[in-house]
Amino acid sequence: MVSTLQKSVVSISLSLSLLMSIISTPIWAFDRLTATVDKNPVMLDESIILTLEANDSLPRDAFDTSVLEKDFKVVRTSVSNQMRSVNLTRSVSTTWTTVLFPRNTGRVSIPAITINSIQSNPIDVLVVPVSQASSQTRNVFISATVNPDIAYVQQQLTYQVKLFLAVELERGSLQVPNIDNAIMEQMGEDKESSAIQNGKRYRVIERNYSLIPQESGQLVIPSPVFEGSIRTRNRGSFGGLFNPSKPVNQIGPEVVLDIKPIPNNYDEPWLPSEFVQIDEAWSADVNALTVGEPITRTITLSAIGVDDSVLPQIDSRLPPSIKAYPDQPQLTTVDKDNTLIAQKVINTALVPGRAGDFVLPAITIPWFNTLTGTTEYAEIRAQRISVQAAVGNTNTVAPKATPITNPSNALPISNEHPGAWYQQALPWQIATFLVLVLWGCSIWFASKTPPLLTAQNNKNHAIHGSQHGAKQHISQRTILRSIDNNAFKYMQQDLLQWMSQQYPYQPTLHAYAQATGDTTLQEAITDMYAWIYNQQGDEQLIRANLRQAVTNLAMASEQDQGLAPLYPNT
Repeated sequence: MVSTLQKSVVSISLSLSLLMSIISTPIWAFDRLTATVDKNPVMLDESIILTLEANDSLPRDAFDTSVLEKDFKVVRTSVSNQMRSVNLTRSVSTTWTTVLFPRNTGRVSIPAITINSIQSNPIDVLVVPVSQASSQTRNVFISATVNPDIAYVQQQLTYQVKLFLAVELERGSLQVPNIDNAIMEQMGEDKESSAIQNGKRYRVIERNYSLIPQESGQLVIPSPVFEGSIRTRNRGSFGGLFNPSKPVNQIGPEVVLDIKPIPNNYDEPWLPSEFVQIDEAWSADVNALTVGEPITRTITLSAIGVDDSVLPQIDSRLPPSIKAYPDQPQLTTVDKDNTLIAQKVINTALVPGRAGDFVLPAITIPWFNTLTGTTEYAEIRAQRISVQAAVGNTNTVAPKATPITNPSNALPISNEHPGAWYQQALPWQIATFLVLVLWGCSIWFASKTPPLLTAQNNKNHAIHGSQHGAKQHISQRTILRSIDNNAFKYMQQDLLQWMSQQYPYQPTLHAYAQATGDTTLQEAITDMYAWIYNQQGDEQLIRANLRQAVTNLAMASEQDQGLAPLYPNT
């Protein structure tokens, strides 16, 4: 009896399990695919939401949207899966939601979509032009313009997008696609204003981009797209405090431009602009230059309607006797009233090597005027400068001798007897004789000078040296140690003080070097300035040359003195 009852219970349990399994299992497979749209007809700049639903669980990529690209711009596709159970009956579905924008007006077709041999129904959509739409229905729209509408390659254009809103915006984003053959960057922040169109007030959000085409030919700027949600008015929801939101998608117009190439007859570096200017500035009076004293020349090149990448090199040639130590160019591009202004600034330290009059050549920058279509030139005119010798430096450059010819109409050579010896003497012979006489007198006068007077002169010389920065005596050993270890700017100060102890006062280190007549020292100091101003040259080689020049100068001075060493503290 018990055994029979147990068998009955087991049999009933198995039957119920089998029944539940049969009920919970779908009795159908994927056999239905339905397509619907949210509106029809639609305006050209409005979106269509295509909903595609399958009665089974399918992969997300089962729907290929490329079949829609011919007549529509596909913006975004989202996928969702649902499972429902009603009266112990389970159903599963997959839904694709795709945002589309029509490309043309007229009747366009959403073709039948095939998934696993199952096709959806095709849909015909009527697309009407925007001009036929009533102003009452245009709560959101976008405009897109380019200025100027005719441009050359690498010329800056201003691409302006405006979003017009007649409803309250809850959230939104404005997307401007990238362009492969152009550089596009947003200029500044979004601007807000208001406008009235067709008797309707709109809130206007404006965004500006700089657009620089890199290739000539046709340039297509894709349509900007706005995606967001707006608040709908529902007076029954507690006075409008909990108004629901409604998604909105809007597209702007596509812009097509024809970009002109560089003219065939233009052979200069390409600089398309509305205005180009070049200026110079000096750190001191350019008409009061002194040998060995540096002066900074600042050249600024400015161009409107381009970025700094197209600014050309600035060729500033100088006379050979003026050394130039340029800094790295400073490049900047700024936005002013939706127009780019590019600048290149070059600071150059100039150090005259000798006295005289020199001409700084003109600096000319050719550029193409995009307004007139002609080639123009920005120029710094050539200018004459005068370099004075350093104080106490008597070295001058001897003028070149002019050969004397004896043409046929020259005066005949006189055959008269020569006059007295002083009449035959050349001026330089007379000058040499006078210098020797004065030198002999000075030696005799020095030997007769009382010790007290000599001490007083030494005291005056020491005071004079202290007035020019010789605060303490620097020996040869000290200056050599400074050359080996100190930075060049401190080494320059030590050299200046050391030279002031050995020679009459000079205003600059270059002047001291010229006073010695030692070309090796002059070249070593010039190389040191090249390193100070522009990190130019080999630092260790410069230090070695300075060390050798100072050592040679000290040895030569001791030999000239004969009786006493020139540097007693070394």
